[in-house]
Amino acid sequence: MFRIVQRILLGLTYILILPLSAAASGRGDQELVKAGSWVYDAITSLALEEGKTDFSDQAPLTVKELLSFLDEIDYDALSSAGQMQYDRVMYYFAEQDIAFRSDIFSFGVAPELNLEGYYKSDDELGWVYDRYERQPLILLPVKFQAQDWFTMEMDLQLAQKKTQMSKRSGYNYTNIPFAGDQIDVNFPYTAYFSTGLSLTEKAAMNFQLGMGEQSVGRSVLGSVIQSEYFTGASYANLELFTPDFRYNMNVTQFNVDKYLYTHRFDVRLFRKVQLSVQESVLVNAPLELRFLNPLTIFHGMAPWRDYEPEKDDSEGHTCAYLAVKASYVPVRYLRIYGLFAQDQLQTAYEMENWPDNVTPNGLGAQLGVEGYVPLGGGYLHAAAEASYTDPYFYIKESPNWSLVRTYSDNGTTGGVTPLYEWIGSPFGPDTMAAALDVGYEVPGHWSVGGLFLVMAQGEYADYNVFDSVHWGGQKTAMTDDELKSWVYPDTGKPGGKDYAKKQQSWTSPFGRDTPPQYTIRASLRAGYTPFAFPALSLMAQPSYVLVLNYGNEEGRVEQGFEFALSANFRFGKLFQ
Repeated sequence: MFRIVQRILLGLTYILILPLSAAASGRGDQELVKAGSWVYDAITSLALEEGKTDFSDQAPLTVKELLSFLDEIDYDALSSAGQMQYDRVMYYFAEQDIAFRSDIFSFGVAPELNLEGYYKSDDELGWVYDRYERQPLILLPVKFQAQDWFTMEMDLQLAQKKTQMSKRSGYNYTNIPFAGDQIDVNFPYTAYFSTGLSLTEKAAMNFQLGMGEQSVGRSVLGSVIQSEYFTGASYANLELFTPDFRYNMNVTQFNVDKYLYTHRFDVRLFRKVQLSVQESVLVNAPLELRFLNPLTIFHGMAPWRDYEPEKDDSEGHTCAYLAVKASYVPVRYLRIYGLFAQDQLQTAYEMENWPDNVTPNGLGAQLGVEGYVPLGGGYLHAAAEASYTDPYFYIKESPNWSLVRTYSDNGTTGGVTPLYEWIGSPFGPDTMAAALDVGYEVPGHWSVGGLFLVMAQGEYADYNVFDSVHWGGQKTAMTDDELKSWVYPDTGKPGGKDYAKKQQSWTSPFGRDTPPQYTIRASLRAGYTPFAFPALSLMAQPSYVLVLNYGNEEGRVEQGFEFALSANFRFGKLFQ
């Protein structure tokens, strides 16, 4: 049966895209592997099998850098599952698009078809298999590259709008857009130019100009520093790297006149310990040359004094952001890691000498343990993680210099629905969460797994803080009167100093006038790719969600089941 289907699809593919199939082209050194790709999981499993750490906990990385991690792997010492995993990654890097080639240049496509269906029993609950998980009906990555010199790529697609995917009820049961006003016309969401140069056998540099997901720190719940749930932002990125040291300089544009400037240093010690330190500053102003200095200290510039110096409290239009991550591999198969970020920390000295100060702390942290153990022909994977975000983490005096991006669908009828994305945790501020992720995978063939999540959230969690202000989408200008409705503590707001000091002392998610919302969620996931027909992948995911004090309303309970089913077909696999 599979052979009959394969021949039919192969014939249709040749008819549709024969003009492009004049030659085949593999992946160049400068091609980027997108955040969230299975490749990062695979390389992590190989590193842990050898009892070491590497820099594959951030993305996107180039094929060149990822290959440098594999160069350290002793293939003959790997288990049978490890060798299968290694071969799978190397096969991916050698994979050929349907392409036309002329000398060193190639133009290729890698079309995919995704058919998905969803169901949930409670319309009040949000989706577990949400807009971050869902795939477009048709995905067409288009790539132009010059061998290992540079790669340009963008993802064309036919998909539903983000707001359609986010609907909790109605006709949101498939990824097929049934009407013109359901079609997303804002693509591409991922596009980039990447070029680089090898300096020595182990040292190289890379420059990227692109848009799409970036992540800093590998985690179960989404990195509190920067996660793949922060999508669609444009960025410029410079990297210098060896297997033991990395330097990163990055500028990410959230919205018009809203830029995050970053530099980060990563070091690996004894192949067992990895440490990273990142300093960033978010500025609500046009692009400025002073922040593009590749080796400076942003905080030393005191930029918060420059934009509204006539005000008594001139700390405006900026957000200082500091982050640290660490990873330690004490024994083979096991990794212990921690992530920490802050956008505000009030020291004891400040609290003592400025008693009228009502600025709250903004801290976020994660701690976890992860293991990959070869078992039979596959890997047993397990990870446990806990995370905490302060009530005012990511939040500043205005949404315009808070660590959030906003946008909206184009061509929407019946009003525009703003969309929001925090830079890090998808659960936002004001949240305590813990998760256990367990699974088993035979690389490239089948997998089963489960995720159990418990979470307590205050009223500032998710994107609830934007309910009180008319900010989002293309509407980002705010008057002083509108800012009075913003949640950040201010002695000039209703309640005065007493209420502002009370807000300053809050911790997540307790001690408020409203009760915490408690969430218990369990999901199972199974995937299957036939050895005889690797162009096809199937996935099923049932979930159960129980929410107590739903919407921070005392005693309100919502619960329900959800089911998602997905079939992915990759036309390029027919040519391998």
